[in-house]
Amino acid sequence: MKAKIVYIERKFWREGFLAFSLEKVFEQISRSLPTDRFFTEIVRVPYGNSLLDLIGNLLFFRKPKADIYHITGQIHYLALVFPKRSTVLTIHDAAFLRNTNGSQIKRYFTKKLFLDLPVNKLDYITTVSETTRNEIIAQTNCPPEKIRVIENPVQEHYLNGESKAFNKQHPTILQVGITENKNISNLIKAIKGIPCRLKIVGNLIDELRHDLETGDIDYQNVLGLDDQQMRDAYARADMLAFCSTYEGFGLPIIEAQAMQTPVITSDLSPMKEVSGGAAYLADPYDPASIRQGILKIINDDEFRESITKQGLENVKRFQPDVISKQYQDLYLEILEGK
Repeated sequence: MKAKIVYIERKFWREGFLAFSLEKVFEQISRSLPTDRFFTEIVRVPYGNSLLDLIGNLLFFRKPKADIYHITGQIHYLALVFPKRSTVLTIHDAAFLRNTNGSQIKRYFTKKLFLDLPVNKLDYITTVSETTRNEIIAQTNCPPEKIRVIENPVQEHYLNGESKAFNKQHPTILQVGITENKNISNLIKAIKGIPCRLKIVGNLIDELRHDLETGDIDYQNVLGLDDQQMRDAYARADMLAFCSTYEGFGLPIIEAQAMQTPVITSDLSPMKEVSGGAAYLADPYDPASIRQGILKIINDDEFRESITKQGLENVKRFQPDVISKQYQDLYLEILEGK
């Protein structure tokens, strides 16, 4: 008899959100599970992210019947109304703890609703990196053995990327994401004076647009990309710059590697572990370090070809069937326990 897995997702609240959202991770997982053992359904909560929406989701979300429920992230508080022993919660990062906006009371209740209470209630917690696992343990005193790390898979449409010529005269540098942790301001400082084009995926804020224009940066801003358009963005880029100051994982690193696009990323965890050493690792807080890495990729053919080749090898450990097998083992453990 097949077991039914229901994935619960947040409500999408802007056009183009799926271009690089983490929900795609579990769409990939659901497709990769063995169909003779599982069938899956993906449902979304009815409301968004405000306080009233949170209350509405807790009061009015009606869960379908299932053998296992899997809360895929961002709506951690929903664990409060799901069964303890047949619900999995995946926590992608603890960025919400770093938000300094709002009162101390608001931050206190955010931590309670999004971390402390869900982690304490459920028996099964997963996260996507040792970095996030350690953050959760430090913040909640949760027993370490309760949280298992299952990394993110590379999406299947990024596999089989083709090799391409590198434009040394005027390379295109791809930047995915525009939030503060993506560190675009330091990237702008790093590339000033380097003949290149910076292609940014995401809705630029006025401050960053001002920095780009006053820095005389040749740039392109795109948003709302579908899967094929996002794949094309990697295929046409000469390198990916992903010098974030904070990430739960760093999906663009393995997406670029799968597309044979060389990567410069941060020398911080988890980015350096995700890259598998197949990238230039820069100090994200130092524009000079980022600049040095970009110039190394542009000018050193042997280094660039080496990290591109190593990147293809690194991606093998993030293949959809490899990651889905780890979730399959978890689901079977839950079913056997029931």
